[in-house]
Amino acid sequence: MISIIIPVYNEEQNIPNLVEKIQDSISLIPYNFELLVINDGSSDNSISEIRKICNYYRNCYFISFSRNFGQQNALLAGYDYAKGDAVITMDADLQNPPEMIAHMIKKWELGYEIVLCKRKRIKQDKTVLKGLTSKIFYKILRFLSDVNIESNSPDFRLLDSRVVQIIRQIQDYDVFLRGIISWVGFQRATIYYDHGLRLYGQTKYSFLKMANLAIAGLTSFSVKPLYIAIYLGLFFSIIGLLYVPYVIISYLNGGSVDGWSSLIITIAFFGGVQLLILGIMGVYIGKIFMQGKGRPRYVIKEVYYPTHL
Repeated sequence: MISIIIPVYNEEQNIPNLVEKIQDSISLIPYNFELLVINDGSSDNSISEIRKICNYYRNCYFISFSRNFGQQNALLAGYDYAKGDAVITMDADLQNPPEMIAHMIKKWELGYEIVLCKRKRIKQDKTVLKGLTSKIFYKILRFLSDVNIESNSPDFRLLDSRVVQIIRQIQDYDVFLRGIISWVGFQRATIYYDHGLRLYGQTKYSFLKMANLAIAGLTSFSVKPLYIAIYLGLFFSIIGLLYVPYVIISYLNGGSVDGWSSLIITIAFFGGVQLLILGIMGVYIGKIFMQGKGRPRYVIKEVYYPTHL
């Protein structure tokens, strides 16, 4: 059994085409397949399209959230409910080609527990800023964290059921699955593919959402930012102490310490550093606060299994 998880958020136009292409691709593969569509609180007619699909295809069912809980939690719900010996996750925007499913399964048959799909060429327009910030983020993440996370690798992957079982046991509230999958280890393979075009709609990952995901990644796998904050504080404290003799000598020589502009700039700079350090500490404390509440990471409104299964 192979499970295919598809998180969906406002993809009513893409879902029918995607599922049809998946069904065509898996029809020639000698495995049983189940398609698990996760409706992440869509506000359009995605749920209606999903119901039609699940009524038509014998191997398709869905989970619907009570509201939007985010893609990472939608993937977690899929992992929680998937029954397959291997689990494949892919986006609903047709940018992850279903033809790659057969290639992932071949790698899995060779003994790889994790098969990552890495973008080789991106057909859709990608702004220079987005590409640059993505590269910078992964470089910083690899430097600050204790795991090596592949860059340019979306949530298009295959996991063996043993890996999925471990992910189910992880109870992090603020989830960063790309980091978790790098952290668990296991034997892995990487295959390359051409990133396709989005046919309908707009990307759901705004710059703010990407920034939040980056912060979650940076603070989920390392406490190095806290150590950097300590070193910054120590460095500027030493700089401040070195300034004291200059003030004393100027006073004894009858000179006055003038230069209000430089003083204000200095105060603003050090105030910004202090706020940055407090912000870093606040993120970690906030994670502890949310983790301590013990709230579920998602709330399910409806689970639908076709009656003919």
